[in-house]
Amino acid sequence: MTPTKGVIFVIILLMLFYTKTIKQTLDELDANDKGLAASDAQERLDTYGPNAIRVEGEPLWRKLIEPFANVFMLVLFIAALISFYHQSYLDAIIILVIMAASACIYYVQRFSTERILRSLKKHDNQLIETLRDGKTVSIDASELVPGDVIFIAEGEKIPADARVLVANSLRVDEAQLTGESEPINKQTDALRGNKEVYEQSNMLFQGSFVVSGEATAIVTTTGNNTEFGRLAALTKNNDVVSPVQKKIDKLLSQIIAVVAVLAVFALGLSLFRGVEFSESLRFVIALSVSAVPESLPVAISVVLVLGMRRMAAKKALVRTMRAIETLGAITTIATDKTGTLTKNKLTVQQTWQLDGGEKLLLETLAKTINHRSQKLHDPLDSAFQEFTTQKKITIPRQGAAVTLPFDQSVAMSGNIWHHGSDYDLFVKGAPEHIIARSDLTENEREKATVQLQHMTGEGLRVIAVASLRMKRSISRFNELQKNEKLQFRGFIGVADILRPEAKRAIQTATKAGVTVRMITGDHFETAYHIGKQLGMVERRDQVFDSRRMSVMSDEEIEKIIGTIRVFSRVIPEHKYRILTLLKKNNITAMTGDGVNDVPALSNAHVGVAMGSGAPIAKDAGDIILLDDNFKSIIDAMREGRTIVSNIRRMLLYLLSTNTGEVITMLGALLIGVPVPLMPVQILWVNLVTDTSMVIPIGLEPGEKTNMAQKPLPPNAPILNKFMVSRMVLIALMIAGLTLGLYIAYSNAHDHEYGRTIAFSALVVMQWSSAFCVRSDYESLFKRLRVFNGKFYAGLAVGMSLQALVIFGPLGPLLHITPVALHDLLISGALAVILPVLLFETHKFIGRRYFKRI
Repeated sequence: MTPTKGVIFVIILLMLFYTKTIKQTLDELDANDKGLAASDAQERLDTYGPNAIRVEGEPLWRKLIEPFANVFMLVLFIAALISFYHQSYLDAIIILVIMAASACIYYVQRFSTERILRSLKKHDNQLIETLRDGKTVSIDASELVPGDVIFIAEGEKIPADARVLVANSLRVDEAQLTGESEPINKQTDALRGNKEVYEQSNMLFQGSFVVSGEATAIVTTTGNNTEFGRLAALTKNNDVVSPVQKKIDKLLSQIIAVVAVLAVFALGLSLFRGVEFSESLRFVIALSVSAVPESLPVAISVVLVLGMRRMAAKKALVRTMRAIETLGAITTIATDKTGTLTKNKLTVQQTWQLDGGEKLLLETLAKTINHRSQKLHDPLDSAFQEFTTQKKITIPRQGAAVTLPFDQSVAMSGNIWHHGSDYDLFVKGAPEHIIARSDLTENEREKATVQLQHMTGEGLRVIAVASLRMKRSISRFNELQKNEKLQFRGFIGVADILRPEAKRAIQTATKAGVTVRMITGDHFETAYHIGKQLGMVERRDQVFDSRRMSVMSDEEIEKIIGTIRVFSRVIPEHKYRILTLLKKNNITAMTGDGVNDVPALSNAHVGVAMGSGAPIAKDAGDIILLDDNFKSIIDAMREGRTIVSNIRRMLLYLLSTNTGEVITMLGALLIGVPVPLMPVQILWVNLVTDTSMVIPIGLEPGEKTNMAQKPLPPNAPILNKFMVSRMVLIALMIAGLTLGLYIAYSNAHDHEYGRTIAFSALVVMQWSSAFCVRSDYESLFKRLRVFNGKFYAGLAVGMSLQALVIFGPLGPLLHITPVALHDLLISGALAVILPVLLFETHKFIGRRYFKRI
């Protein structure tokens, strides 16, 4: 940065823009209300840098030493030192090589994980409407610079600190910055004196959200120089640990405690058997390291992150790892209709007018469309614009004088047009609300009501249109007087095409034990018609008119909510209440796309936001559907179940094989025979079986039965009793066969010969177990038809390394002696067949008596 730019930079920071008038602000930022020129914007971007908050990360030196900064590496290092002390240089070098290999694998996993997370964050970039060279363009929020004029509307996240130039019913939620729970009303006048952040009513701050209204503002500061950026820079990135990781960490702590006791016992027993102290110590250290699956937490992180990437490829962007496990436990999904179950392509299907003709109805409709910018954000406005254009309806070029955004309290939106000395209000909204506020006679009201029921019965979403001539302008609907009655113009019937895959996705969810409930603002008959098309309802009593909730207690609703599949006429307050009641007996997922959906999204076990929705909704959601498609929720659920199942398989594999090794060593000491494996061989077994196989097992394609089973509760144990019994049986089988082969071949030949056979058989048994553990209940022979390239790649690496030991130059380093090929084949065949027989028998029992398939 040049000195001149540096001075400008400091001046910008010191300016109190809330004390400046709009003209002073523009002058001091060397900008105007037409926006910056592209060349000026690029120069300022070079000066101030991207509009991104840079949080202090973990230093490189700490990342480099992290794989060595644990108790397992410490004990390995001690083992290497003991080997050096006793001049067992080869053993010491092999231990150090294994430490280095483990560290390299950790680095690859860690940096790959970080790279994937960075790429996933790019999906959530925010586009901002900005004036550049006098034209409205959409740019990434990171490209904003001081002096940019931006447009912000309801639901959007404020991308940088900015001075308000124009405010229209603007209210902003600044809780993330100030802790103030109530939205702040914003205005344009300059303020006097020193003001705290929460008192600066003419400023917008990065990280806050527009709750209602819209604004034009000029950016004053960006990145770490914003109020939010200065706070965020004081914090560090803290990765949230998922529930499954917490369970694993707790289990590891328990395993370490058990292993510590066993290590003391093994040391005493080996000394009692006459083993030299240093050799006993190395043996106990190697045994302790092999017994604890210390690499599992890192492996789980890799599996979770890769799962997040696969979900993103299927249009479901997971923002929190916690959501992955909860996805598999969901018992009910409460989903909106528009865009999720439908294509969100509204088209006008029918019109009806009471009097005045269709042209007057369409002219009124055209003047209700919100043309705040060159792009229409509301799908309803887009449909009306397309329809009125087709009908060749034209409106004055000067546009509306005032825009009234949608107001939930009156269920309408509209525009005010200046007409000479008068003002014309044109509104569209919910038929019941507009009819109630119109000057209709009883006969006209009855006709309108009958027509409304007819149109909704055909599955149409009906919008009412009305107008009102006034002597004054208003800025919000609550300024209308009770005696000011609207002039009813008619109804517009629109329809949204159902997504063809939605019905099939709902059926899949139902088979998986998940109830799908549609929550919509549509009329009762419209909601029933759509619910029936989707296969969600068969009878009218499965549809609930949410307007009844205002006169019903929670206990009354709770009695019927279990049978309800479609909620009609829902407003945001209803959605939150419905969710609260469903949560009492369900693990819930809730979809939403607007500001008013935020409470429900935040309160759900899994909040699912629409990719086309408001940024505040996406910020509140755990998952963002990039394509707004209900099918993507089901795809994400299937992926979540697969990930959790694979983590259980990883744990089953590691605990089974590691426990088998421990029982083998302790068993040898207890029965009074030499230990079948040397310390360095134990470490090698872990390298070619655990390290090379555990992540590929975690990346196994899901079983077909994943979506044919009821969801497991989030507090379910990592391994159920049936899987624990499998683990114990496999561990005992591994220990029994290893000891049996060692004793048999030692008696037939010698100790070294028996050790080599036992070492080879132990490795093969673990590979065989890895094949069997690829599915929980499905037969191995069926599972072989499911290709997992990563599994075979890991197996090939392990087999190649093992071949270098058994047949190649690494044999002497690991104390391997030449053995007859037929002995290797016989012991290898037993090491393959016995695990398969045991696994398949246990799976058969599971299928037969637990009916998992």
